[in-house]
Amino acid sequence: MSAATARSDSNRSVWTLILGGAALIATLALGTWSWQKYASPPDEVVRPVPIYLSIDKIESKMSDGSVLAFKFGLQLKDPKDQQVLGPYAPAFRSMVANLTTELTYQDLAAPGSMTEMGGYIEYTLNDYLTQKGLPQRIQGVLFEDWLLLM
Repeated sequence: MSAATARSDSNRSVWTLILGGAALIATLALGTWSWQKYASPPDEVVRPVPIYLSIDKIESKMSDGSVLAFKFGLQLKDPKDQQVLGPYAPAFRSMVANLTTELTYQDLAAPGSMTEMGGYIEYTLNDYLTQKGLPQRIQGVLFEDWLLLM
């Protein structure tokens, strides 16, 4: 019986070792899961979101008879600027429509013409704001639609 008891004790210690290892692995897995689930996540970096004031579509007949139809947005410096400049949107639209009547198809068909026009619109509207006693708040121009017909 002594051999049977020794074999039984050996089996018991193997099972105890296996169960202890499994309990240790389960405890580590549960600890890791709870750390990932409930520990405070790192603070996310807040990316600045561009603020735009959308201007209604403009269809303009240019000086050479060509037609330009476009819609654009003004990139603003501050979210509060949308409320301040919102009432000026019709004036901005009218000013830009007048600008385009002086242009020709050749002016706008050239490479980089949209960039130049955006810069000119930005300059003109910021100048208008300065004349009205407001600070320059327009950072850029984004064209949403652009259709140039000859």
